[in-house]
Amino acid sequence: MAWMVTVLTHCSAADVVIVESRKADGTPNAPLWVEVSGNWGTSKNKSRVFSSASLVATNVSIARTNDPVPAFKVTPKLQAGTRYTVEATFSTTSTHVASPDLVVSVMAEGVSASTIPTNTTAFQGTGADTWNLLGTITPSTNSPSLTFTYASGTLSSTSRWYADAIRFTPEPD
Repeated sequence: MAWMVTVLTHCSAADVVIVESRKADGTPNAPLWVEVSGNWGTSKNKSRVFSSASLVATNVSIARTNDPVPAFKVTPKLQAGTRYTVEATFSTTSTHVASPDLVVSVMAEGVSASTIPTNTTAFQGTGADTWNLLGTITPSTNSPSLTFTYASGTLSSTSRWYADAIRFTPEPD
């Protein structure tokens, strides 16, 4: 007697993952987002994309000085082998602007492919209140990480590095 075995596999599409710098109660969003160096503070200047992007935090992270050098690390829960578009968002005001000349270095770990440049201007003031493209990654693990480190630019009490959220959007096959 011959037996036929049918194996059904369920291919679930990867979800959009958004990692915010702060939790809904305003505390740092560790372990998904860790401020690894620098003097980070809290601001209420939340990106205006929050209502359409399901962001829940009441505050965002800011750096006002490059001494010590500020850096943060994002470790999202993603699907290994899936290619993701990576974007950043932040906000600003007329009195406390995002640095107009900020350059941030980006280092990716746990990825098999990346189009994210070594340095990005995505956190400069002209990119406020929108999703700014960083590039794409293909994780080789379900917990890849991206480390963002100050490289150059003006940071002061009125010219800041705002860090609100990083979005990972899966691309179709």
